[in-house]
Amino acid sequence: MSEEPKPSDGATEKAAEVAAGSGLVFVGNLLNRGLRFLTNWILANALGPLGYGVYEGARNFVTILSSFAPLGTDKGVVYFGARQRQADDRPALRGTLIATLVTSLIGGPVLMGLVITLVMAGQAEQAWALALLEPIGALEPGVPEALLLMSPAIAIWSLLLGCVGILRGLKDMRGQTLAYLVVLPIGMAMAAAIPWALGLGVQAVIVGFVAANAASLVVALALVVRRVKPLIAGVKAKFDASKLFAYSLPESFSSMLFRVNQWADTMMVLALAGTAETGLYRTAVTLAMIGEVPAVAVNTMFQPVLAEMVQAGDPIQIKKVLRIVTRWMVILAAPVYIGVYVGIDVLLALWKDEFASAGSALTILLWGQAAYVLTVPVNALIPMSGRARLNLVNAGLAALLNIGLNLWMIPQWGIQGAATATGISLAAWSLWRLVQVRFLLGHQGFEPRALMLVVVFAAVALAGRWFGVDQTLLIQAGVTVVSILVFLAVAAVWGRSPEDDLVLAGVKRRISKKLGRAST
Repeated sequence: MSEEPKPSDGATEKAAEVAAGSGLVFVGNLLNRGLRFLTNWILANALGPLGYGVYEGARNFVTILSSFAPLGTDKGVVYFGARQRQADDRPALRGTLIATLVTSLIGGPVLMGLVITLVMAGQAEQAWALALLEPIGALEPGVPEALLLMSPAIAIWSLLLGCVGILRGLKDMRGQTLAYLVVLPIGMAMAAAIPWALGLGVQAVIVGFVAANAASLVVALALVVRRVKPLIAGVKAKFDASKLFAYSLPESFSSMLFRVNQWADTMMVLALAGTAETGLYRTAVTLAMIGEVPAVAVNTMFQPVLAEMVQAGDPIQIKKVLRIVTRWMVILAAPVYIGVYVGIDVLLALWKDEFASAGSALTILLWGQAAYVLTVPVNALIPMSGRARLNLVNAGLAALLNIGLNLWMIPQWGIQGAATATGISLAAWSLWRLVQVRFLLGHQGFEPRALMLVVVFAAVALAGRWFGVDQTLLIQAGVTVVSILVFLAVAAVWGRSPEDDLVLAGVKRRISKKLGRAST
């Protein structure tokens, strides 16, 4: 039987640190996802499946390349920055911060130049460029022009990722939330709303997208300067590039492959089914990814805290915090997925009738997304324990599985095939990493309460969908609300544990300290 945490063992304080930081990021993510949902809804209804597919196809390529541009230093600064800050090693911390910014500043423009060269060569029908672009759908009508117009976002986003990584490494959740989860989505929403109101097309939306990223970068740079200056003032930098890049380079490929896993289905729908089907499919993906809000929030704060605990070498504390955070993830994510799954028809009624066929893909995709989100805390142990190469291998295998299944299923079943292939890949990727964490690191995040909540989540979702399907939208909305309430009631009665009160007390102390009030 696992040891119950006590107030003095430090685990509750670490969990409280995760909770306090995650709460801020969670609010930011709610705003972020809400605005992104609004943005995608405006774009889909304003541009139609065809124009929306062109925009999403170009953004797909830009997103994947941007994630690689900092060469993983945006992840390395979280891993090393948290450790160096914990050890008060300011010379090494300064070296890591400078290396991150310089790499991000150079990597983005280099990749942007390569993209422009490749696309222009493809438009000139040079054989080598056609061989690279045609298989991924980058020469579909309208996509090359959109890529050229959007390419500056690669340079901007690269440096933005570096800045956000620095803020995360320093555990400045307020700063990274403001720059990345508030300013950026507000800018993107404006980039969609203004062209829609003025009756403009895809090109105007892309210009707004680039401008939104630039505005987010300006804010992030200002926050980094303010946050970093007191820490490294008067300190001579100590560089250990070999150690930083030995961790970061595998992470850069892992990050890119993670994006590939997220976007391979979209890329292959674009290549195999065209831009209109891509617009339909991206609508399903937009709704399926709503459940990632708690995952992003918890993972953002959990990773640097986890790196500090690994550095301290306290496996008992890691085990306790991991189990607390995993159970919270289930409690936070399950109601979101229940709401989307049971209320699919209600949500899709917000779109034009031509998007209704996205519902069948959404019902499949949700389950793979849920498997991925619920295992995020456990699987964070792999990179934060220093196993960057294993993380890369895992991402590579998942990408190969995803691409292979999509190649097989899309030609036969269209966007439903893409959803099935991606759902299987996400679930398999998540589950085999759980096994690795259990046998390589000796940790298991799903204690009996968490497993019970997972079973209840699946049962309530399936029962609610069965009862609500083919009913009127009003009845389906009612069933959705009831299903969510049933799960929350079960979680409140049987999902709580004694350490929750200790953690909440720690959260209150941290919030009171930040507000300048004495803890009671």
